[in-house]
Amino acid sequence: MLGVRRGASVAELRRAYQRLARQLHPALNPLDPVAAERYRIVTLAFEVLKDPESRGRYDRGETPEPEPPSESEPHVEFHGFDFSVEVKRASAGFREIFAAVIPGATPQSGPVRGEDLEQVTRISFEESLRGTRQRLQLLRFDACSACSGSGETGEAALACSRCQGSGQQRTRRGHMVFTRSCPDCGGRGVQARPCTRCSGAGRLMQSEWLSVDIPAGVASGSRVRVPGAGNAGQRGGPAGDFVLGIEVEPHPFYQRDGADLVCELPVTLAEAAAGAHVPVPTPDGPVTIEIPAGTQPGQRFRLRKRGMPKPGEKGRGDLWVKIQLVVPAVTDERARALLRELERLHPEDPRTAIAARVARSAKG
Repeated sequence: MLGVRRGASVAELRRAYQRLARQLHPALNPLDPVAAERYRIVTLAFEVLKDPESRGRYDRGETPEPEPPSESEPHVEFHGFDFSVEVKRASAGFREIFAAVIPGATPQSGPVRGEDLEQVTRISFEESLRGTRQRLQLLRFDACSACSGSGETGEAALACSRCQGSGQQRTRRGHMVFTRSCPDCGGRGVQARPCTRCSGAGRLMQSEWLSVDIPAGVASGSRVRVPGAGNAGQRGGPAGDFVLGIEVEPHPFYQRDGADLVCELPVTLAEAAAGAHVPVPTPDGPVTIEIPAGTQPGQRFRLRKRGMPKPGEKGRGDLWVKIQLVVPAVTDERARALLRELERLHPEDPRTAIAARVARSAKG
């Protein structure tokens, strides 16, 4: 219910609880029985799990009812939290939050879209290259099958017990008296008989499996959305979406740059100086490329369409091969003599250009 791993610390539990409580707090969801029930459930979950003894009993399959917290220990702390920010985000407006003191303020009674659900998965580089399908277990609200999501039995409505059928409620604040719509019946004066299975919420929490297709070419940070796989809506509203965040494991040889891949290819001194044909590992198998004579360290060669697929587009990125020069460790006199002979044949000083640039800079 709190959306945390089984071994979560108390600090992680508290952060998860505060996040959910801010979303479900009755002050932000007036007259919403589903939000009130979820708030009660997540509060119960936090009270059970924050105490080591009750958490142990829960891990052993027991579900003890925790003692209610004292008034000195509030359910959740909102230090520095501005409720108006959440009110602007909620479908209810300020008039719902202050319905208790604003005459004529009415609650939201129309369809409400279900909440989105999010989860993160980690895939291998090969899975991101080819695409994959993952089967995930979700804990989500689904429409109650007994009432088809209405929360009502369909039997004749009863007169509201709070307002005695008047549809209004009077509230006194000092010398002022305010009249507002009854929060229990929404001003109708009658209450439908709640569904006995879902207690009028119209939806029930259940666990189910969902298969998600992850397209080829996804990168870390990509998000795959499955429409309608989130929580069921309220009062006939549409279901939310399920959003799967992707993390891709790094590859030991390739580095990713968008749809392009970059790799470093070691070559010997002789191959770089005289030229050679060398094999390059690619995601599709080895490919032989020509190294021209005089190739310098850091020089790059491009293999077209050997990179990653482009999600939602045709084609692939490129593979860039960066030359890494491997200089041998010369330990014998014969090898040293050969290198000195090579130096006599090619006496160019590679540092000459540097000296010229430094001299021009000093004059300027």
